[in-house]
Amino acid sequence: MEPFALSPAAERLQAVFRTRPWLLDTVVAVLVVMVGAISRPTLSFTTWPQTVHTLVVTGCAAALVLRRLHPRPALTVVAILLLVHLIAAIEPGICVALICLIAAYTTQTQLAPPWRWVFLAAVYSGAVAAIMMSPIPAPAVDVRGRLIAAGVVLTLLTLAALAGVIRRQRRARYVLAIERASMLEARQDAERRLAAVEERTRIAREMHDILGHSLNAIAAQAEGVRYVLRSDADRADQALADIGRLSRRAVDDVRDLIDVLTTDAAETSVLPTPSLGDMPDLIASLQYTRAAIRLQVDGDLDSVPGHVGLAAYRIVQESLTNALKHADGVPITVRVAVQDRHVEVAVLNSLAPAVPLPGRAAGGRGIIGMRERARALGGTVRAGPDPTTGGWCVRAMLPRSRA
Repeated sequence: MEPFALSPAAERLQAVFRTRPWLLDTVVAVLVVMVGAISRPTLSFTTWPQTVHTLVVTGCAAALVLRRLHPRPALTVVAILLLVHLIAAIEPGICVALICLIAAYTTQTQLAPPWRWVFLAAVYSGAVAAIMMSPIPAPAVDVRGRLIAAGVVLTLLTLAALAGVIRRQRRARYVLAIERASMLEARQDAERRLAAVEERTRIAREMHDILGHSLNAIAAQAEGVRYVLRSDADRADQALADIGRLSRRAVDDVRDLIDVLTTDAAETSVLPTPSLGDMPDLIASLQYTRAAIRLQVDGDLDSVPGHVGLAAYRIVQESLTNALKHADGVPITVRVAVQDRHVEVAVLNSLAPAVPLPGRAAGGRGIIGMRERARALGGTVRAGPDPTTGGWCVRAMLPRSRA
């Protein structure tokens, strides 16, 4: 057992007193009556001074039972009864001194300013008045002796009040610790919820990037097969093979994503993420669509940091998906320029006369996802009509490193 550790029975008793404070105050009241019964003046109804003393002690004990539930009324009753005791010129005894000590302690633990100081001043003044005015059955008790007695009593009352201050401060620190723990728990709960939202957003973005591109590429390839099926059987066969390959890749990507969600991070084998170096493969996977896609590269793609290359790859991938979806058959140009501080990617298409402007793509989830990726790196994405060609242009500027 640890030093100073409470036994299980003591802990249960402490919990009972904490939830029912009047029980402990009842014990204190009984102790006050017991002290009054064994000390001078004794509790008795023989003479009227003894009767008054007995009523004062029992009344104060009854009031002390409510000192924590109703502190101000309880202390008011105690003050009135002790005033009656003083007016009746009854000898002050140990029991009355004990009541005063409990009252001084209670003023500091249960009352708030200014009542805390008002009642404490009343206790001090009442105690001094009792020492100086009450009859003390001792020979040769002069003013000097009474002053010394008053000083001793004031010292004891001050110690009781200081004990109350310490108790109040400890309780305040305990309450503050509970509040801080509650706030910390609430903040951790909010952080967990935010992390869950961010994770769901990340998963939705990955699903959109993986499935959106693959399904749109499959649909574009299938449309292309319809036009070359009779005229060029070899090309149609190659397009169908690409459709099968894209379908299997999409299934594998979804399985990998599910594995990430259902497996601990330490046990997950992560496949290499795409980068700008994989851009030619991306363009090649769409070669049998109705759109002619041209890639223009300026700079070393392999020198781009991995996280920047992944963002640029996903932006180009999403832009091609939108172009195939909303302007199928229109020539597309993909430009990648690797500079010293930035990486610029642009996807442009010149619309055929019969194809409407794909303005609706700007409000879709894909554009939002591209802007989120660029913003995370401190970059920008602009999507809109190209004033030079009259077509649609998506241009992203990504810094190679955060400033």
